[in-house]
Amino acid sequence: MSARRHPAQALYEPKVGELVRDERSGRNGEYQCKGFGEYPTVLLRPKGGGCEWEAPASEIRKVALADEVKPVAESRPPGRPQGSERP
Repeated sequence: MSARRHPAQALYEPKVGELVRDERSGRNGEYQCKGFGEYPTVLLRPKGGGCEWEAPASEIRKVALADEVKPVAESRPPGRPQGSERP
C-alpha cells in the first residue's frame, strides 16, 4: 500500500510593501523581497519600520483586514514582556 500524496500547494507571492502574516512566528509584516537562503524564504519588516526577519515562503499568508488592526500588546515581538517600554 502506498502513502497518500497531496498535491504541492503553490506559494503565496505578495507584492512589495503588502502586509502578510508569518504563520510560524505569528507576526504580521510588510513583504520586502525574496530571501537569499537555500530554501524559499521571504524578508519581512514590521509595519511602520523595524528590523527585518526571514520567514519560510510556505508560512506566509495574506492578512485579513481584521488581522491588520490588533492591540499593540498583541503585536509585540516574542520575548518582549509587556511594560518593558523604554522611557
